[in-house]
Amino acid sequence: MTKFDRPVVAAVKDLAAAGRAAASPVRTVFILDGNILTLPDMVGVLQRGGKEVFIHMDLVGGIGRDEAGVRYVARILKPRGILTTRSSLVKCALDAGLVAVQRIFLVDSASLKSGIKQVSAAKPHLVEVMPGLVPRAISALSRELAQPIIAGGMIETLEDAAAALRAGARAISTTSETLWCSKI
Repeated sequence: MTKFDRPVVAAVKDLAAAGRAAASPVRTVFILDGNILTLPDMVGVLQRGGKEVFIHMDLVGGIGRDEAGVRYVARILKPRGILTTRSSLVKCALDAGLVAVQRIFLVDSASLKSGIKQVSAAKPHLVEVMPGLVPRAISALSRELAQPIIAGGMIETLEDAAAALRAGARAISTTSETLWCSKI
C-alpha cells in the first residue's frame, strides 16, 4: 500500500505539470486529466522520477470507465493505483492488484452518510474527501464577493460553526437542532 511519508500529494493535469511533480519532493502523484494518448508519457516521466502514480479513471479520456478500462490501465500503464468516485471501479482496481482511492464529495450531512456507506461497501485502500478546505474557500469567497456568505453542509458542532464564522461566513445553516438553540 502507499506510504504517505510526505503529507502532500501532487495533482497534475498535463505533461508539463507531471514533469514538475517528477522533480519535486512529493512521493505520490494523482493524474487528474489526460487521455489514452498522453497518459503513457505522463506516467513514464513520473515513474522515472520515482513517484507513485495514481490515475483518476473518471477524468481521463479514451479509456472506458469499466472493468476493461481498469485492466488496460493496470496492464499497459502500470500505475500504483487509481482514483474514482465509482464503487464498481474500486472493485475492479482491487481485482487488478491496484491501490484503490475512492473520492467522495461532501456537500451536506446526507452525502456524508452516503459516502460512508459507499466506502464501507467498496472497501478502497484510501478515501479522498472533497472539499478539503472549506474554511479557506469561505475566506476566499468572503474576500471576493460583496454578498454575505452563509456556510452550510456538514456543520454539526459548535466548533464547525465557529470555524466557518472565523473564516468569514456571516451565518451558518445546519440541520443540527442543538446548534439552532446554541449561542455562538
